[in-house]
Amino acid sequence: MTLNKIFETFTVSQPQKRSGLKHRPFSNLVLIFFLILIAGCQSGRNITYLKDLNISENDKVFLNKNIPYRIKPNDILYVRVLSTNKEVAELYNNNPAQGVTTSLRSEADQYVNGFSVDKEGNIVLPVLGKLHVGGLTLEEAYDVIQDQANEFLINATVIVRLMNYKITVLGEVRQPGVYSVYNNQATVLELIGRAGDVTSFGDKKHILVIRPTEEGSKTYELDLTDKSMLTNPGYYLMPNDVVYVKPIKGKAFRVNLPLWSLILSSLTTIIVLLQYFDNN
Repeated sequence: MTLNKIFETFTVSQPQKRSGLKHRPFSNLVLIFFLILIAGCQSGRNITYLKDLNISENDKVFLNKNIPYRIKPNDILYVRVLSTNKEVAELYNNNPAQGVTTSLRSEADQYVNGFSVDKEGNIVLPVLGKLHVGGLTLEEAYDVIQDQANEFLINATVIVRLMNYKITVLGEVRQPGVYSVYNNQATVLELIGRAGDVTSFGDKKHILVIRPTEEGSKTYELDLTDKSMLTNPGYYLMPNDVVYVKPIKGKAFRVNLPLWSLILSSLTTIIVLLQYFDNN
């Protein structure tokens, strides 16, 4: 078939089809608009925490051994020796310099008033001297310091705390940042809660926990929508852990969804106006 015949066929049949195609651009745009809305909707399976935990399992115990943290080089310990004789007890403590606060709220306060563990795992306390605490738990370090204090003081009381128990939360949370922990354990759910929960663009199925070790960094992946998370070794956090919430697939599209909606709405308005003026 020659090009002239194809052109003649098209020009003859086009008016006959025009009435049937007149509303197709508008209906196609409406269809595309609704498809975009559906694509922008997030599945409920990615919203609910522990969705597979049945009511009958409320009393079930999910075994997950919380391994106690062991003191490492560069850790900072808060050590306080108390006695009935306050003047004598002050000799055994790290008294802050004049003008330095003792609130221990900032990292500077912790560095000045705390005791840093050296690369051999030792700390140096006033009067008590050098003590080895590397590789010990806080309870074991307390026993070592308490035994040493008993050699010098009668009825001495020792307080030992880990000052650099911090967790970093990054990714798709409402308030990413570094969070201090003031008890002896913390969980992924607790830190995500402190960070304001996962955003609508966060993927609860892929939570990454990065844990620094002497050999290197170790990673754990948790699914917050699955009860198996409760038995994951990364569920209980350690000092200096990093919790990263990955974004969902198609985040860029969903972020730009309002812009696409505006563009389609404008095109729809233009087509309606063109059809109106064409009919009149």
